[in-house]
Amino acid sequence: MEQSEKKSLLGKINLWTRKVRRSRYAIPVYILTVFLASFWLIFFNPGFCLMQILLPILAILVPYKLYDENNLRKLLVVGIAAIILISFTMGSYHTVLLFDQSSTQLQSEQGNLRNGTIEPTYGDTSKTFNMTIELNKTFVQESNYTIYANISLTGTIGFGGEDYKGYNMTRVNDTEGKNGWVEYYAEVEVDDERLFNHYFSLKKDVPVEEGDFSWERTSLGFGPITLERKTALVMVTLQQSLSTSIIFLLGMGLLWLKKRMDRSVVESTEGLEEKEEELEDYCPECGHLLEGKKECDRCGWIKEPEDEMYDDEGEPD
Repeated sequence: MEQSEKKSLLGKINLWTRKVRRSRYAIPVYILTVFLASFWLIFFNPGFCLMQILLPILAILVPYKLYDENNLRKLLVVGIAAIILISFTMGSYHTVLLFDQSSTQLQSEQGNLRNGTIEPTYGDTSKTFNMTIELNKTFVQESNYTIYANISLTGTIGFGGEDYKGYNMTRVNDTEGKNGWVEYYAEVEVDDERLFNHYFSLKKDVPVEEGDFSWERTSLGFGPITLERKTALVMVTLQQSLSTSIIFLLGMGLLWLKKRMDRSVVESTEGLEEKEEELEDYCPECGHLLEGKKECDRCGWIKEPEDEMYDDEGEPD
């Protein structure tokens, strides 16, 4: 009973997808289906990496497998349109998060730096951004050190993986510290309209035999943001669309290659079947397979030459 119901359901689905494929609204339906299938990536992919891999796969497989669409031109149009649409939606969502979020409290894995913040996270190029960090007081008493507030291009919109600027941080006027921690600050100004990251680093002076110095750094946080919201939205959408489209086009290239190879296999198989049919000649007397021979091995029947001309005496001309 359950199997028959499943077959009935699959039959209805196949009938519906066939109707969609033959209708004039096939491409919009494909795009909408891809959008719905990949909508969850917006909320479960803050780093964009998962979307760059899964979205091209869904953009190809949904129309190709679900709707059995084999037209590569339609698949190309659907994929590009769906990627732009979902990238714009994702860009809108993350732009709101970036501009409205509060500063993240950063800390280092070694534990000597904590509560690193930037205030505010958003402002124009005339704005001064205050960056603060707390340093372990016990470490302060044991070593010479320098603390830096760093503005980075790494992981931001645009190309480049280098630091933008570094600023020496100044100790807050508190000789005793608070709860075993000493606070440092730096007033930061940036001249470019960009979406930046920031982090804090600690240069520890150690004996020469161990090296000139070693570093300790915190994780990355967003800010300062000196872009307008509209500009940030356009740049996030373009970056996501371009990077995802490259992977999508590579997938389309593999699909085209697969279809070409399948076509070659079918053509070669059809040619072999035709040759086999030509060879499969049977004896009209006993039905034995002649295999291209003119005389039957079983009954001795001899095939007469049909395409030769004979004279009156039965001899060929």
